[in-house]
Amino acid sequence: MKHQPAPASSGVSRRVALAGLGTGGLGLLLATRRPDALAQDATPAGANPSAGDRGHFDLAVHFPWDPAAIAHHWCKPVAGGFVECLIHASDDPDAPLVAVEEVVPEAMYKSFDPAEQRLWHSNVVEAAAGSDPDHPAPSLADAATEAAQTGGATYGKLILLWDPTRGDVPTGEPRVIFPHGTEPGTPTA
Repeated sequence: MKHQPAPASSGVSRRVALAGLGTGGLGLLLATRRPDALAQDATPAGANPSAGDRGHFDLAVHFPWDPAAIAHHWCKPVAGGFVECLIHASDDPDAPLVAVEEVVPEAMYKSFDPAEQRLWHSNVVEAAAGSDPDHPAPSLADAATEAAQTGGATYGKLILLWDPTRGDVPTGEPRVIFPHGTEPGTPTA
């Protein structure tokens, strides 16, 4: 997978957005919406669920077979108050979907029972693990500070659909995986 830099889309640095709301710079996506706004508020009538603008971010540390491989995220807020990212093998128009990541604010994560929480990773920890390939990783403390400044911490559930290094067809069972540096037991503070 080749790294293709994402186009700049705001005055907020990608690193600040990534540290603040982790995967996909979700702080930018969530910060532009009223906290009480539903995803449908921004969806034209008659549109399908795949329609609508998605924020684009290229991030590393997502794939167990190569932590330097770039995961090409296309993210948008959805009904229920969380963000959903489609992760493709590249940014090519015919690139296959490799994974899906669901991202929730910290308050929602804390409402999950312990068994469910074990399936999620801290996006603050992910930022500190070096997810932004264009910038040095911040310390965990700096990532937490940046998260607080951009709307608060988030947590992601990363569901790998298939490993494209094992062939051109999606085979194998989908599974929850953890970005490199966010595996269970990784310190979060």
